[in-house]
Amino acid sequence: MKEKIPLILILLISLAFAKLHINKRSGSKDECFTICGDARGYYAWLPAIFIYQDLNFRFFDEVEMKDTSCGGIEDIPIQDYRYTFNGKACDKYYPGAAFMMLPFFAIAHFYTGNFTAYPANGYSMSYFSIMAMGAVFYYLVGMLFFLWILNLFKLNTQQKFLTILFVTFGSNMIYYVVDAPLYSHVYSFCLIAAFTYYALRLGKDFSATNLATVSFLVGFIFITRPVNVSVVLLLPFILYGRLQWIWKELTGKPLLLFCIIPGLVMPAILFTLYKISTGQFFIYSYNQEGFNFLRPHFIDFIFHYDNGIIPYTPLLLAPLILLFAWYKPENRNIIPGIIVTMLLTIYIHSSWWCWNYSFSFGPRTMLDFLPLLGIPFGLSLKQSNTKRYFYILPIYLLCCVLTMILYHQKSANHFMGEYPIRDYWRAIGNALGFS
Repeated sequence: MKEKIPLILILLISLAFAKLHINKRSGSKDECFTICGDARGYYAWLPAIFIYQDLNFRFFDEVEMKDTSCGGIEDIPIQDYRYTFNGKACDKYYPGAAFMMLPFFAIAHFYTGNFTAYPANGYSMSYFSIMAMGAVFYYLVGMLFFLWILNLFKLNTQQKFLTILFVTFGSNMIYYVVDAPLYSHVYSFCLIAAFTYYALRLGKDFSATNLATVSFLVGFIFITRPVNVSVVLLLPFILYGRLQWIWKELTGKPLLLFCIIPGLVMPAILFTLYKISTGQFFIYSYNQEGFNFLRPHFIDFIFHYDNGIIPYTPLLLAPLILLFAWYKPENRNIIPGIIVTMLLTIYIHSSWWCWNYSFSFGPRTMLDFLPLLGIPFGLSLKQSNTKRYFYILPIYLLCCVLTMILYHQKSANHFMGEYPIRDYWRAIGNALGFS
């Protein structure tokens, strides 16, 4: 029974997230916020394919903006997610998250058409409430993979319990499950958790099954958020020490190379959708939005109060900052691998034209990599002696408290009035009763 405690914790948090969303959103126009902003673009692939058979998204004007419960409501952010290429419109957002939402969309469409008076047009209230449960589900699945990762590192029950609890509430996970459930980040979190688990398995057992699974997950990660394929940089560190043996396996069994083919399946679907939409297999759907790799906002991305990592989610970097206190040589592969992977990832993400990712809550793109960032956290609990344990743990707790205070203030409509964010310190002071 003791070994099931971390699993029970994951289930309870998932139920709490579902209940919190229902309490905050259901039964009011706020339910429309389920698919506001970027979420409209991620979600739009589903009604486009399965209701309207319209990959040029003409229903945006004809249905979404006119005949839906959220089309013209005041204060609901309406974002045109279409990009015109050679006179033909396509969705600028990638469809990976939509594919993961598909089971919940099917349930919502069936339920709306058969048990409600709402039109089954993809944008009725019942769709919004049911689709939100997809984020809860993928939090649950992603955390199960993360729990299996912690099992591979042989953490005890208490260490796994604390790791799951702290990385959940020391990150911006709650916001992207409860408040913005159709953004891509919790879905990417789940995929990267699965990739990390099977990559670690591949390091122990270089089998055709593990290789094909890792390959497929890389392809899925690519069509969800292409920049997240930086996670593959972790592989050489995981496989280090077995590279010579792996080379012999590949040269002795060349058919193993066919196990890479599953990684091409999901990108092939993406390029086919582009071909149908625009007549071209390969397009850059973000048009004028792009990266400036010569002028990254690397320091701002980490330290700035406008959605920086340290001001909003300091727990994500705390175990790496305190590396001297707990690091042991037995982690000489995985920890440097995580550091190198995250440095490259932060460099890429901080090079985006909108490096602070506008009206988000903290560094939302880092949530995708929570499975990697959670490994040093778990190992820091495992490797620290008793003396270090009792000064590291309060630091971790304070990090979580800060993030939860900021989440409360975000829910109370702080950080909403201006862009870029200018009321970070005022929001903290207000929560502590100083203003």
